[in-house]
Formats: sequence, structure tokens, C-alpha cells
Amino acid sequence: MTESRSITLLALLLALDKPELNLKLEEREALRNTAQQLLLDPDDWNFIKEGLVGTIEANSILNSEYHDILSKLQTVGNIPSQTMPTQKELEAELPTENEEPESLGYFQGEDNEDSDEILNVTINVLNRKEPEKTVKNLSFIKRLKDLLLKNKIPD
Repeated sequence: MTESRSITLLALLLALDKPELNLKLEEREALRNTAQQLLLDPDDWNFIKEGLVGTIEANSILNSEYHDILSKLQTVGNIPSQTMPTQKELEAELPTENEEPESLGYFQGEDNEDSDEILNVTINVLNRKEPEKTVKNLSFIKRLKDLLLKNKIPD
């Protein structure tokens, strides 16, 4: 199954929340590079995804968690908009730094699986010094995990 950019990025953010995960400096740099590519040319997703998957696969804990979450997200289907982050929430949980893009969060309107809210929050998280710690401060990650638990499919 080919997953959308949003599902891939959500799976990454959720995988980064794994308590045992400690990224090496090189892995953080690779994720920061991915953030810069997403910021500059998000439409070149196939190229960006190839590098991102390589980074994920280089860390066994991240890789295992990512693939587990990705398969769960694919079975959930449409993610309710109230699960996604709001602008106000992200402004409080992800204070803007000079090098960070300003665009954050959920906009009012129709559900759009490929909206930029997920892209924007991913860019912001991956640009941080310790993305695996930053993601733990995001309340929408807990809401997404709760959604996945409600939709748990027996192994």
C-alpha cells in the first residue's frame, strides 16, 4: 500500500515518541536535512521520502516503531480533524525559534488528509535539536495514540 505524505509523517512523529529512542547526532542531522527539504520543496515527496526511509531504517528502534505505527495508521482510515493540532496548541507547545517556519497547526475548514498542518508540524519538530524530546511535548501525539488504541486490531 502506498501511503500518503501525511500518514508517513504522522507515523514518523509517533515513532519519535518511543520512550527508549535516543537518536545519534548523525540521525538528528539527517532528520533536520529532511525538514529543510520538506520546507523548500514539499512536492518532491518521492525523493524526500527515500532519504527519510533510509534515516528511519538506520535506527532499529525507530524503524520497528515506525513500521508498526504506519500499519496501524493505514487501518484507521480517515483521522478526525479534532485529533490534529490546533494553531493555539502548537504555539504553546512548539515556541517558534528563529530558524523555524512560522506556519503551524490546524486550520478551520474541511478535513484534508494531505493538508499542510502535518507537514508544518513535522518540519518544526525535525528542525529541533532533539526531535525525539520535542515530540513528547505535543498533546496531539497523545490524541493520535489514543485513536490508534481505540482502533487496535488483534495481532
